[in-house]
Amino acid sequence: MASSMSMKWCKKNLEHHSQSVYDLLKEEYPDVEMKVEDCVDVCGLCTDVPFVLRNNAIIAARDPRGLYIKLKQGMAFLEEETLPGTYAAAQDAAAEDSASKENQDEASAAKK
Repeated sequence: MASSMSMKWCKKNLEHHSQSVYDLLKEEYPDVEMKVEDCVDVCGLCTDVPFVLRNNAIIAARDPRGLYIKLKQGMAFLEEETLPGTYAAAQDAAAEDSASKENQDEASAAKK
């Protein structure tokens, strides 16, 4: 399932503070859209502390480790099972039904 999360990283902030966080998250969450831009119009913050724009909200911390922890906690929902009775659970169930039907069709075609 595609992620609805996006992150914008300031190029200058990556150079000063957050490159290690960017590299870790890029590796752990390859389906999350991550853009590096020359300027994300958060003047002054880029040279002070590590930060990222996650879905256009500023997430900042005192150090790269703190930023990583905040982002990791905020992304926990990407790894959790969906709650029953929610729209996401209904989508997951529909996808599983579709996949099992395709497998049944392939198995019956192989028997013929």
